[in-house]
Amino acid sequence: MSTMKFLRAARGSRVSAVTLVAALGAACVSTSGPAATEKPSAPAASAQKPGTPAATGTAAAGAAPATTASKSPTITAADGTRIAYDVSGSGPALLLLHGGGQTRNSWAERGYVDRLAKKFTVIRMDLRGSGDSARPDTIAAYALDTVLADVLAVADAAGAKRFHLWGFGHGASIGRYLAVRSDRVISAVLVGMDMGPTLSGPVKDAIAAMRAKWQPVLEGHKGGTLDLKTLSIGDRDAWDHGVALTAIQLGAMLDYPPVQPADITVPTLWLIGAADASGMENVKQFEGKLGGTKVTFKQLSGLSYTDSFARIDPVLAEAEPFLASTAAPTS
Repeated sequence: MSTMKFLRAARGSRVSAVTLVAALGAACVSTSGPAATEKPSAPAASAQKPGTPAATGTAAAGAAPATTASKSPTITAADGTRIAYDVSGSGPALLLLHGGGQTRNSWAERGYVDRLAKKFTVIRMDLRGSGDSARPDTIAAYALDTVLADVLAVADAAGAKRFHLWGFGHGASIGRYLAVRSDRVISAVLVGMDMGPTLSGPVKDAIAAMRAKWQPVLEGHKGGTLDLKTLSIGDRDAWDHGVALTAIQLGAMLDYPPVQPADITVPTLWLIGAADASGMENVKQFEGKLGGTKVTFKQLSGLSYTDSFARIDPVLAEAEPFLASTAAPTS
């Protein structure tokens, strides 16, 4: 699913930052429940904002989160950002990209890693701004090329010259660009993701306004020219809830180009839950347009967006045969 899905509750071009983030949080559900995927934000828990990498209070932006697992391997990106990842299993490489509000551990918690590691070398990573990865606080740090470079650097560190790709939600939105641009991707499974623009319409307008409001506030604070005490009560509360960093992360996506099915250059399985109303609405735009492309669409019967991650059996029933049909030797 693209970021659009997380933001559909934010209607109108003048949505305030606080209202927008509240809408984002309302669109999420906990990763720990039996039918859950994405976790709502909580200011005291280095919480992640849906549809983006994790966002925390900006005072600590770019610093290691308090929950960093010291035993997890990491790579250091070209801009100095630390990216955490794990590798398990054996066989052809399969790189997993988590959804907004999730971390690499979400795959293990749901049972994907145990199942997939029997046939694949499973590589899972925390996208920058999420989980145990660092949280930079500039627009440039979340530029598309930078985020994609993180994924390829993790693949390098895991010894995967080529790899299959599986993304859910925001991770699928990121993964689709690799399926367009990188000859290292063998095949892609994209679950709960919209084709087309990353942001559009009122949501795009709202995020543009959010970025315009908070980027100078964040820069002023970093440069020592802004006293947080001068913010209004509402803005200070929003700041304490990590809205400024969320604005930066979401704002970077304003520059992400659209992806059409015809752009994708590798065999790709596109999965949407039949009960995912907004996802199916997006699918309708591409009816009759997938012929001659590398994209195969499958509807997950009876599944909502949440179910399309949480209910592992019907998802794997579609994905595993597809991956097996496109499997390549290890390396």
